[in-house]
Amino acid sequence: MSKPMKNVNIYSINKIPEIHFLGRNIPDAEKLNYRALFWNGSGFEVHFEGQELWALMEADYTSMEPWIAVYLNGRINSRQMIVKGKQWICLARGFDHNYKTDIRVIKDTQPQTDDVYHCLKIHKLAISKGGKFTALPEKKMKIEFIGDSITTGEGLAGQVGDMDWVSCHMSFCKTYAYQASDLLDADFRVMSQGGYGVVSGYNNSPYKVIPPHYENVCSIVGGPVYEKLGGNLSYDFSEWQPDYIVINLGTNDRGGLDFEPFVDEVTGMEYKMNYGSDGKACEEDADKIANGVKNFLMVVRSNNPKAKIIWATGFMSIPEVMPAINSGIDEYKTITADKNIYTLEFESMDCETEDEDKGSRAHPGPKTHKLAAKKLADFINSL
Repeated sequence: MSKPMKNVNIYSINKIPEIHFLGRNIPDAEKLNYRALFWNGSGFEVHFEGQELWALMEADYTSMEPWIAVYLNGRINSRQMIVKGKQWICLARGFDHNYKTDIRVIKDTQPQTDDVYHCLKIHKLAISKGGKFTALPEKKMKIEFIGDSITTGEGLAGQVGDMDWVSCHMSFCKTYAYQASDLLDADFRVMSQGGYGVVSGYNNSPYKVIPPHYENVCSIVGGPVYEKLGGNLSYDFSEWQPDYIVINLGTNDRGGLDFEPFVDEVTGMEYKMNYGSDGKACEEDADKIANGVKNFLMVVRSNNPKAKIIWATGFMSIPEVMPAINSGIDEYKTITADKNIYTLEFESMDCETEDEDKGSRAHPGPKTHKLAAKKLADFINSL
């Protein structure tokens, strides 16, 4: 295990008053001797004066390793996978003793439902002796992002032709969500999972859906590791109330139309999203999606009474299910008379004409995300 230089002061991660944590966490997380990073976009930020800063991190996984991105004064300085076990990671070094540095460490990969041992913890920070942590400025607003692989940043690392399902092809820090938060000077929290929808996953699985997990810290993975970390615990919404909530779901509900049926191995039941005669989701499945959208908005609103909610689509063209999504939003608005619900359509990935614009794994690339970030920031500023 690499170690920081000898002339350092070492602090338990939850004993630093000037630290700001990003992302959902369990109640009373500050009482532990570590901080678990559950969702993509989780992490921490500190301002410090000193020559060096190190973090003692711990990772585990079977196949899908966690990655982090390190930002110095607002610009990315490194991106790296964290190997199994505990290790000291150098976040910054070589600065003048009095140099003021902002450090942000972000978990760049989603929680991995395909790897129940995937986890990442931060235990300690080490700062050069004579250095100090200083207060962070308040952000202008809070935004929660809820989504699928697009919000995860799947395909934002790797070449256009790369199609392997591996952690290194995911990068939340290159997404519209991170970029828009930067443009808006916003604090943010994220819950997203590739392949998941409102009522159906890309493979027609009724279990690959986001809404049942919304009120928990991070129950989407399951298994003994996340149970021990507290992922199945109820999330305390009162601790962090967003000003805006951006939902980008529906792409995978549409995906099931062209995927083989899902058969539940336990019950033997078969699930399939089907086309109607008009080329859109059939009436039964359209109603299912509309009801799912309506019911999810009910849950989101009940936990965030003052937030402006934006249902955003458009990264991938999904005309087959958009009428159902809009119907669910309209029905919710009719029932509740909620005037703080909005829709926003981004430019689709069809705008990507050059390889440098495109992402890997046939997902939206840098150009589409950048355009979406600007449009979202402008839209929020207009509200």
